[in-house]
Amino acid sequence: MQQGTIRKLILLSGTSLAATATAATAQDVQGPPPPPQEREIVVIGTQIQGAQINDVLPVTVLDEEAIENTGAASGDELFRAIPQAGTVAFNEQNATTQNSARGDVGSINLRDLGTGNTLLLINGRRMTLHPGFQTELLVPVVSSDTNEIAPGSIRRIEVLRDGASAIYGADAVAGVINTVLRGNRKGGFLEADWRASDGTSLYSYNISGGYGFDFAGGRGNLTVYGGYFHENGLPTSERRYAADENRLPLVEGTDFEGDASFNNRNTFGPFGQFDIQAPSSRTPIGDDDFYLQPSTFPGCAPLNFGGGICARAGTTPTTAVRYNQNFDGTLISEKSRYNAMALLSYELSNSLEFYFEGSFYRSESRRNNEASAILGATPIGISRNAYWNPFGPTGSPNRLPGTTIAAGGADVIMERYRFVDVGSRDVSVDKDTYRLVGGLRGNFGNWDFDTGFLYSEAKLTDLARNRVSMTLAQEAINRTTPDAYNPFNGGCLNDPGEGDCTPNPEAVLDSMRIDVFRKGGTSLALADFKVSRDDLISLPGGNLGIAAGVEWRRETFFDDRDPRLDGTITFTDSITGEFVGSDVVGTSPTPDTSGNREVYSAHAEVFVPLVSPDMNIPLVEEFNVQLAGRIERFNDIKETAMVPRVAASWTTIPGVTFRGAWSEGFRAPNLVQVNDQGTTRVNTRDDFVVCQARVEKGTLANLGACPGESTVSFRSGSENLKPEDSESINLGVVLEPTFIPGLTLTADYWRVKQTGLVGTFGDDNAIALDLLRRLNGSSNPNVIRADPDADAIALFTGTSLSPAGEIIRVIDPYLNLDSRVSKGWDFGLFYRVPDFGAGDFRLRFNAARLKSFVQSAGPDSQELLEGIADGLLPADVTVGGLGELLEIEGRPKWRFSGSVNWESGPVEVGMFGQYVGKVWDTSVTRDVLIDTDDPNGNFYRVDDMFTVNFSIAYSIENDTPLDGTRLRFAINNLFDKDPPLADEQFGYFSDLHSARGRVFHIELRKEF
Repeated sequence: MQQGTIRKLILLSGTSLAATATAATAQDVQGPPPPPQEREIVVIGTQIQGAQINDVLPVTVLDEEAIENTGAASGDELFRAIPQAGTVAFNEQNATTQNSARGDVGSINLRDLGTGNTLLLINGRRMTLHPGFQTELLVPVVSSDTNEIAPGSIRRIEVLRDGASAIYGADAVAGVINTVLRGNRKGGFLEADWRASDGTSLYSYNISGGYGFDFAGGRGNLTVYGGYFHENGLPTSERRYAADENRLPLVEGTDFEGDASFNNRNTFGPFGQFDIQAPSSRTPIGDDDFYLQPSTFPGCAPLNFGGGICARAGTTPTTAVRYNQNFDGTLISEKSRYNAMALLSYELSNSLEFYFEGSFYRSESRRNNEASAILGATPIGISRNAYWNPFGPTGSPNRLPGTTIAAGGADVIMERYRFVDVGSRDVSVDKDTYRLVGGLRGNFGNWDFDTGFLYSEAKLTDLARNRVSMTLAQEAINRTTPDAYNPFNGGCLNDPGEGDCTPNPEAVLDSMRIDVFRKGGTSLALADFKVSRDDLISLPGGNLGIAAGVEWRRETFFDDRDPRLDGTITFTDSITGEFVGSDVVGTSPTPDTSGNREVYSAHAEVFVPLVSPDMNIPLVEEFNVQLAGRIERFNDIKETAMVPRVAASWTTIPGVTFRGAWSEGFRAPNLVQVNDQGTTRVNTRDDFVVCQARVEKGTLANLGACPGESTVSFRSGSENLKPEDSESINLGVVLEPTFIPGLTLTADYWRVKQTGLVGTFGDDNAIALDLLRRLNGSSNPNVIRADPDADAIALFTGTSLSPAGEIIRVIDPYLNLDSRVSKGWDFGLFYRVPDFGAGDFRLRFNAARLKSFVQSAGPDSQELLEGIADGLLPADVTVGGLGELLEIEGRPKWRFSGSVNWESGPVEVGMFGQYVGKVWDTSVTRDVLIDTDDPNGNFYRVDDMFTVNFSIAYSIENDTPLDGTRLRFAINNLFDKDPPLADEQFGYFSDLHSARGRVFHIELRKEF
C-alpha cells in the first residue's frame, strides 16, 4: 500500500465510520465522552435490553453525520463506504444477461466471505431477500437489496463485525448490519437535492420529506417519511474506458502494451462466420468454414459477396472485424426510486407499548444492452433454398457466380452472428417491496419483553425488449422470398466493430423480435417472542443479565422465466434437427424454480459481570462475559443447527480494554440451491482429453494452447445439501486514554474458518479430472461424451488415451465442497478535539486489513492437485479458486475511510476520504513475472483508488420564516478520479469502484 496515501488520509483524519459503539455515542455530545452509565445502548449484538455490552463487541456505528459524510445517494453507495463491506456482486453494471440480478440493486458481503453470509436487519428484524439471484463461482447466491434503505431515513447503522449466528441465526456468519430508523419525530422537514457528474450528462435529483407528531397526550407518536429519487443514466460513450472494448490504447507504455487480452471486442458481430455443409474440396475457398469481412481487408478468398464484402477462410474472425459490445450501451442505468414509511408507537399502559412499522419501496431501472448474438453451442441452420443463401441451387437468385458447390446447393450453418440490425436490447427492471411490522413491548415485573410479527414481500419484473426468437429467426432466414432475413450483408465497412450500415427491412426485423421476461418474488414472515432482564442476580461485579426467546419464520421465493426460456417453447433446428431448450437467441434455458422453508429457533444469552471497579482488584478494572447459544431447525433440508458464542472484555486500567470472542456459525443452503431442478449453461471450456491426444500427435504445442469450445454444463440443487459451518475468533483492544480526553482507538484481529462451502466442482475441473482418470484407465462419469466417430478414433490411435467422443454435457451439481480460512485486522479511531475556542472538531478513521484468504481443496480438487504434483497432468492444467486468494479478482489487502468535521455556529465543513487497495486481474497474464515480489506477479495489477469528498453547510436559526433552513454544498470525488482500468466489460471492477467521477451536490432542507 502506498505510504503517501496513508499519510494523506491521516491528515484528513480518520473515518466516517466510528470504530466502536462507544466512539459513535461520543459523536453526539459536546466535550469529553459521557460516563458509561449515560451512553446510548447499541441494539446490535445482544438481546438483553439495557445491558452495558458495548465494549465487549467489535461494532462499527455510523451516525447521521457519518452517513452524510459519505455523500451517498443510495443504500448501495452508503454501504460501499464501510471498509469491511467487501465486493458488491449485485450491481447495475452486472446486467448483461437475464440470469443476473439486474436492475437498481446492491448487495452486501462483509469480509468478502461470500454474498449471503451477512445478515441485514431493520430495527433489529430481518430484511427480505431481493427477488433476483445470480451465480457466483457458478453457484446461485442471494442477498437483501441495500438500495431499499434510503440514507435520509436512517438514525444510525450498526455493524457487528463478528459472527453472530448464536444471536441472530442463519446468514450471520460474517456479521450483522442493523439499520435503525428515525422514529418519534416531532415536527417535519422538506428536503431537495441535485447532483451532477462533471464532464458528463449524468445528473440526479431527490425530493423527500417527513413529519411526526405526538397524540393522546404524548402517549403515542406517528412519524411518516416519503421520497422520490431520479437519475437520468449515463451512456458508455461518455467514459473512455467503457466506450470501446478495445482498450489497447489505454495500456500503451505499460508492461501490457499490445497484450491482446485488453482487446475484448467480440467474435460475434454482423460479419458472420459460417460452415458450408459440403466437402472443403468442393467449396470455392478450399475450406468449408469462412467468415465475412470488408473487401479492403487482407486475406479475402476468391469469393466476392458484393457490396464491398468478401469471404475469408477460417473459423475465428480477425480482430479487425470483431464487434464492440459497448457501442450504444448504457454504463449507469436510468432509474427512479419511490419510498414511503410510517412508524407508530402507542403506550397502552405504563408497562405496555404497541408499535408498528410500515414501508413501501419501488424501483424502476432502464438500460440498453448490446444486440443479441447466438451462442456458440446453438448455431442456426440455413437452408440451401433460403433466398439469400449464396450457395443455393443453380438458378437461385443469390447463388454466387463461380461457386463450385454442387448444382443442388448446400445448407450453411451460421455459427457466429450478432443481430445488430435488430438493435440494442432494451432492459427494464421494476421492483416493489413492502414491509409490515407490528408488535408489543414492555415489561412485567422486572422482565422486559418484545413480541412481534413481520411480513415482507418483494416482487420483480425483468423485461427485455428487442430480443430475437431462435425459431422466428430461422424462419425469417429460410424464407424463399425477398422478404427473408439476410445474414450475409455484413455491417459497416469503415468500422466493422460498431453498428450495422446494411440493416434488413424493419418489417423483416419485426417478424423476429420478441419480449422476454423474468419475474421473481420473495417473502418473509416472522414471529418472535423475547424476554430479557439486565439484573437477574446481583453479583460482586454487577448485575447478571439474561435473555431468551423463540422465533418462527417462513421464507419463500419463486423465479418465473419466460416460456421461451423455461422449456415451454423450445427450438428444434429445421436443418440439423438439433434440439435447444431455449428459444431465445443468446440465452441458455432456465426452468422455473420455487421453494419455501420454515425455520424454528430458540436462543438464550447471559451477560456476566465478574469484576467491577468497586472490587479493587489490581489490573482488573472490569471483566465481563457474554454467553449465548441458538438452535435452529430447517424443515426443507431436515437439518438442525446448534451454535454457541462466548465473548469477554477485560479492562486492565481505566481506558484500556481487551476483548475477545469465539463463536460457531452456520449458513443454510439458500432456497435456490436446494430447489434448482436443473439449469443449463453454455461456457467456453477446453476439452483437455482431445487436446492431450493432439499434443501427443504433435498437432498442438501444449495444453495451454488448447482452443476453447462451447460446452454445455448442467447444474442442479438438492435437499441433501448441508449447512455451511463456520468458526469465528475475534481478539481486540480498545484504548481511551484518560490523558487525551475524547480519543478512542481500537484494533481487532479476526479469523473465520468455513467448512462445507456449497459450490460446484466446475465444468473445467470436471474435464481435467476426466483426462486424469482416462490416463489412469477410467473416466469421469460426470463428463458425458458422444461415441467417438471415425475422425476421433483416428486422432486417438497411437496415443496413451482410448478414443473419446465430443462432450455432450458436463453434470455439475451443487455440493458441499471446499473449506476456507480468512483472517485480518480492523483499526478504528474517533477523536473529538477538546474545545479551544475555534469550533468543534471531530475525526474518524476506520480501516480493514485483509491478511489472508485461503481456500482448501475438497476430495475431487485434491485428486487433481495430486495428479499435477505427480506429473500425471501437465502444468498447463490448473485448478482455479484454490490456495491464497488474497487480492485475486477482488479482496484487496487494504480498505479504509476517514473524515474530519468542523462545526462553528451555523457553519459545518467536512472532508471524507476513501481508499480501496490494489488487486490482481487474472484474466490478463504475462509469461514472466512483472512483480517478482508476488507469486501472482504475472497477472495484471489493478491500481488502487483514493477519493476525497468535500462539503460545507450553513444553517439558519432565528425567528424569521427561514428558521430551520439548511443549505449544503458538496463535491464527491473532488479530484475526479477514474476507476482503475481492469479487463472487464466496462473497463473497471464495478463491484469495487464507481464510474460517476466528480459529482457536484447541492442540498436544501427546511425543518418545521
